Amino acid sequence: MLSRFIRYLVVSVLLCCFSVHAEDSVRKLKVSLLLEHEAFLVWYGIEKGWDKELGLDISLNIKDVSGIDLLNDKLVNKGSWHIAGVGCVPAIIGGKGLDFTYIGIGNNESTSTEIMVRPDSKLLMVKGANPDYPEVYGSKETIKDSTIFIRKMTSAAYVLSNWLELFGLSYADVKVVDGNISDFIKYMKAGNGDAMILWSPSTLDAQANGFKSVASADQVDAIVPIFFIADSEFANKNAQTMARFLLMYDRAVKIQKTDPKSLVPYYRNFLKLYSGKDYSDEFCLYDLKSHPVYSIDEQLKLFNSENNNLSAVEKMERHLISRIEMISMHPDVEYDSSQYKHNPSDLFLRIAKRLSEEDK
Repeated sequence: MLSRFIRYLVVSVLLCCFSVHAEDSVRKLKVSLLLEHEAFLVWYGIEKGWDKELGLDISLNIKDVSGIDLLNDKLVNKGSWHIAGVGCVPAIIGGKGLDFTYIGIGNNESTSTEIMVRPDSKLLMVKGANPDYPEVYGSKETIKDSTIFIRKMTSAAYVLSNWLELFGLSYADVKVVDGNISDFIKYMKAGNGDAMILWSPSTLDAQANGFKSVASADQVDAIVPIFFIADSEFANKNAQTMARFLLMYDRAVKIQKTDPKSLVPYYRNFLKLYSGKDYSDEFCLYDLKSHPVYSIDEQLKLFNSENNNLSAVEKMERHLISRIEMISMHPDVEYDSSQYKHNPSDLFLRIAKRLSEEDK
């Protein structure tokens, strides 16, 4: 209890010291993100000049890879990023050996991460085999011995483990093939494999090629938020830089919440720029609405751990660590759970909230 009191005392002092209008040098910030929705909101903020307005000089690196790849970048090159956006599974399960802090939440990808199959797949023959999940396709008989393409150590592994458990199955009952999601549609079109797990915008490409959804992450109780994580050493020395980044993101979040249609032409340009593909206005609006986002106040509630209770973020971390044997696909390996903990901090959100109030 005393340590929590001291922590919040420090937060209060910092909040009083920081001001969005402070005359200080431009803060250089390396940000690495996946080619996904949350990257668009950061890109949009930069396009609007909010980074410069907030005293930031952001070097934005967007990659068409997975979260575990961004973490591997950090292992190889410690200076590769100061902030990254990765899914909860790579952040928690794939973060061993890295010293980073959860500083915020980009979005929730539970409705836009899906298990997809060919339209004539046997996996579409049975729906609601588990009566508690009436909208989910598949059964013990149709799933067993299937070959499934996923990117290991990502949210795809979490979704797959939950889907299999609905029917009393495990990874031992299927063949899991690891790879890059950008290749999965090509493999499936060539007649290889039985299913693949994708996230947006790859899900739309799959739909355009005739593939069907067996289940989405939220339908199998797999909540997959994107976490903003920061290099702990850098974050501790540059608390206001972290806060200003979160404040810039919050401005885009507010627009998505109130007027997502106004973002459509920007989102379309963003996807064209980074993917080389021209997505329709209808898809862009649909995809924006399919990614719930959280204001600073909403995030603070998720990070809140007062009265010695675990915060929602801490509960998710504990839950995923408890499932590490299943998600990592190595059930016979012994894991030290302490090696996978990365303490969430609401410090930067609190500073961002104060800056936002001062900026009104």
